[in-house]
Amino acid sequence: MSAATIEGLLWIIVAATIAPILADIIPKITVPVVVLEILIGILFGPQILGWIQHSEGLEIAKEFGVIFLFFLAGFEVDYAGIKGDPLRNALKGWVFSLALALILCFILQQAGLISSFHLVAIAICTTALGPLMPILTDSGQLPTPFGNNVLSIGALGEFLPVLALAFLFNSSRTGFVTALAIIGFFAVSAAALIFFRRVVGQNENSHIRRIAIETLDSSAQFAVRLSILVLVGLVYLAARFDLDVLLGAFAGGFIIGQIGDVASTVESRKVMEWMKTKLEAIGFGVFIPAFFVMTGADFQLDTLFGSTRAMIIVPLTVIAFLVVRGLPVLLGYRAFGQTMRWRLALVASTQLPLVATLMGRFIEGGQVPQDIATAIIGGSVLTVAIFPILAFANMEKPGKRINGNGEEEKVIEALPEMAVAKN
Repeated sequence: MSAATIEGLLWIIVAATIAPILADIIPKITVPVVVLEILIGILFGPQILGWIQHSEGLEIAKEFGVIFLFFLAGFEVDYAGIKGDPLRNALKGWVFSLALALILCFILQQAGLISSFHLVAIAICTTALGPLMPILTDSGQLPTPFGNNVLSIGALGEFLPVLALAFLFNSSRTGFVTALAIIGFFAVSAAALIFFRRVVGQNENSHIRRIAIETLDSSAQFAVRLSILVLVGLVYLAARFDLDVLLGAFAGGFIIGQIGDVASTVESRKVMEWMKTKLEAIGFGVFIPAFFVMTGADFQLDTLFGSTRAMIIVPLTVIAFLVVRGLPVLLGYRAFGQTMRWRLALVASTQLPLVATLMGRFIEGGQVPQDIATAIIGGSVLTVAIFPILAFANMEKPGKRINGNGEEEKVIEALPEMAVAKN
């Protein structure tokens, strides 16, 4: 490992450490930590201070950061909580979003600003579930009806674009071959899901579960190692099938997360809670900050400020995201009050990780000019900086009560502005 890579890792860790401190001292408003990580990355990057220089080692750290982000996004999906109306509404909303995005990007292609409009359209139909998860958790809204709808919108907003791009982004093979690859990938993933649910979640005599429980506080940490094995294994499988590795990351997180849904004992459920804490500590404490800091370091400030059209496109991108992802929510979620619909629309319009990753690939493939891609990334950064703050403004945390055992538990209630929320 080169000295430049080691120095870059040092400044990435410094940036990741400083960001929560700055978030704490900023008065009145809650700024998402990821926004500060990106801004510090821009400051430390080659465009300004030059402390973080591009290297193969740092790009690997960035790639694994986004992989872990999608892994945790899949892990957090509570299928039992989002199935039914939340999932159906999210699916209809995404299809509506795709239609709007295709129209918008076709116009941009006709104007000569982009090529392969269908690929760009899919890229802007995303929702940044990963950056939203810490906000949902910290606000106490994760287990509420609002949280269930955010999870469904975010899960489909992360998963469906990656799945669609698996068909369209690779032009080296036919759609039939791609379909076979996806079917094969999902067959292996389904087998892994069934195995872990039955052997680890339901079988009290499972040797694997016994080792996982017995090594909770030992140096073996078998449960963590097994989770990382599933993650890397499915990422490798996706790569071997020539699919997007983010598909493997999301599937790996979903498989591990579903073990808790069938846990047959209190002990097993406590293991899953412990696992969640451990994996979030690894992800949000180590790998994911590297992705956001490097996203900032890779941001081309000179390209942005050197292009008049890029400067114009940045605010237009923010508006476009709100129209493409927010409008379907405002029109489709009529079971909720107006305030709730606006909150969900803002959350749905929050984009960044997948947009930043795909724009980098589109630049390499020539589908999007660098200045326009940079402007779109800049607009997505603004959505993460602005939309969650507006969406969660004045939202009270769910109350607490004392149960029959004298223990404190959360009270899961609809928000005051919610009209009817079907789950």
